[in-house]
Amino acid sequence: MNGMRIDVHVHGDMDKLAVPPEQYVARCRALGIERIGLIEGPESVFAAHEALPDFVIPIVRVDIDVVTAAQLHEHMEAGGAGIKFIDPQFSYGDTRYDPLYAAISERGKVAVFHTGYLGRSFGAHSRPTDITLMRPAAVDCLSRRHPDLKIIMAHYGNPWWEEAWKIAWSTPNVYADLSGGTAFKRSLLMWRETLAPNGKLDEEGVGKLLFATDVGYFEGEPDVKPYFEFYDALLEAVGATETLRERVNRGNALELFGLG
Repeated sequence: MNGMRIDVHVHGDMDKLAVPPEQYVARCRALGIERIGLIEGPESVFAAHEALPDFVIPIVRVDIDVVTAAQLHEHMEAGGAGIKFIDPQFSYGDTRYDPLYAAISERGKVAVFHTGYLGRSFGAHSRPTDITLMRPAAVDCLSRRHPDLKIIMAHYGNPWWEEAWKIAWSTPNVYADLSGGTAFKRSLLMWRETLAPNGKLDEEGVGKLLFATDVGYFEGEPDVKPYFEFYDALLEAVGATETLRERVNRGNALELFGLG
């Protein structure tokens, strides 16, 4: 599927489809979306994956401070390709979470971490969100104890962009996406100096990126155009080769999720 992309970070409820599932997938593929990494609760992602096994990559969102390692094993045994963590009470790097990370690593699945800023509309909590607990540095901390854990830093650590670059660039098992409402609004000058400083392509840094949007699917046509334009402009600005573009757009996702 040359020219297609895998959108590794999306949300949505398939119950809201207004057209047959197969018709919706055909529309998405006409837009250039080969597959999606659907991030929702287990019931929702497994239902979507059962209906559309060649389109939906099920990534189960859990409460990191409530879920147990045994429950994670159950989710992965049921077909979960990844586990999404967000809004922890303690730093992602805290050793209390090690049994969860070990469970994911043991099964060769992917751990997706929300990194950086979290919108104020997320959830309803009795405690305030502390975005410093979700810095890329916390991912670096845990990755040193779990070198075989496959990791995606969602949102590239916004606003700790350079910190995210350093962690992804220097850590073999850490990848990152540029999904969400902020990265694509930043100046291309910033991204060019981050990923091609002084005009020299940082192939290792660019090679750790994955295409992702964080938009909603299943309710009408997904609004992916701004992200297509952003990723294309970024990859053009840094002088990425076709091989590198393919890795970012779909190759890294195929490898991480074992879809080869």
